[in-house]
Amino acid sequence: MKYLSIILLTSLFSLINSCDNNVEFINVNQEYVTITGGSFYMGDEKGEDKEKPLHSVTLNDFKIGKYEVTNAQYCEFLNEKGNREGVGGTWMFLEYSKIELKGARFISMLGYENHPVVVISWEGAAAFAEWSGARLPTEAEWEYVSRGGSLTNEYTYSGSNQIDEIAWYERNSGSKTHHVGTKKSNELGVHDMSGNVWEWCNDWYDEAYYQTSPQQNPQGADTGSARVLRGGSWRFDDDYCRSSKRYNIAPAARNTGIGFRLAQSLE
Repeated sequence: MKYLSIILLTSLFSLINSCDNNVEFINVNQEYVTITGGSFYMGDEKGEDKEKPLHSVTLNDFKIGKYEVTNAQYCEFLNEKGNREGVGGTWMFLEYSKIELKGARFISMLGYENHPVVVISWEGAAAFAEWSGARLPTEAEWEYVSRGGSLTNEYTYSGSNQIDEIAWYERNSGSKTHHVGTKKSNELGVHDMSGNVWEWCNDWYDEAYYQTSPQQNPQGADTGSARVLRGGSWRFDDDYCRSSKRYNIAPAARNTGIGFRLAQSLE
């Protein structure tokens, strides 16, 4: 009986090790790309009225997340801070996410650890950013990076004119999010700026903001009823994935197509 127990225990450890070898390492550390600032033309004269006028913007150097924030990373935050009540409800709607509360621990569902976190309110995204020693990007910073910054090739989408090369969107997503970084990066080495999930920006949204925007480091409207979203998602068609496309939603909104990435100031 003793030897049978040893054999069974050895088999169990072998099974566990075998399973572990098939599970991809989950990186909970944030990776940033340093962005050299400069001037660019923001907007699109061929786009919607809210993308006009085309106007010059100058930005300082900053850092931006190489990838969208993932479920595994957001679990680290939730396990320290909890899923707190904010404006309009909790930071995250767990029942629609790929994160579960088991006992007292938040864990990502198996296989979704490296997918972008979703159903996060603007407040939930901003709280994570502050906890991480970072912030949400401004709308101008976001568009500058999406366009390729100082290395831009003037693509329609972030890194290509062929959307299937760089984005998970309505026609190729299979109606779901995907592991971050599985599509080609843009010129700056930043992934998923087009598609996968919409990304919260720091700015209040103003449809006419481009008419009065300052040239130097614009921060968006002083107040409003909606925050800026950028980039399109797995649920939207190619037009929404354009680098100049502007979108907005109430800051308390949480759905399966909304996530975020981080930014850091260098000055």
